Amino acid sequence: MKKIMLLLFITMCSCKNDPKDQDVTMDTENEPKEILEFRLSNKTELELYDITIRLPDTVLAYKTLQKQSQTEWIKVKSAYSYGSVEFFDIEKRQYNIQPIDYVGEELHEKGKMEFIIESIDTLKQNFELNSNYSAEE
Repeated sequence: MKKIMLLLFITMCSCKNDPKDQDVTMDTENEPKEILEFRLSNKTELELYDITIRLPDTVLAYKTLQKQSQTEWIKVKSAYSYGSVEFFDIEKRQYNIQPIDYVGEELHEKGKMEFIIESIDTLKQNFELNSNYSAEE
């Protein structure tokens, strides 16, 4: 008798949890209403390989980026006007910019952010990184 009562109780509880019998509300308050789109541009005459970009909430990796080209726009959570960028050239020389901190910098969470590699010094193994940000209305 106890087994039958237990089985009946379990059946009744599982019926109450049927999604068709519940009122479901979506929590849209926590969904991001704004987005930030990001891309990397290579304005140099060198092809870039094994590229890694570290943003506050995202790590992006690209196998190659041709000279005078850019990546597709990708949605990210946020970015500063500069960040960690690492890549190699065809000779397997490594290039890297690593920010120390972002004190005093504005964190962008909507609009479009583009990191632009303007020039590369192969002898010193460094490069010029600029950015272009536009807040979309």
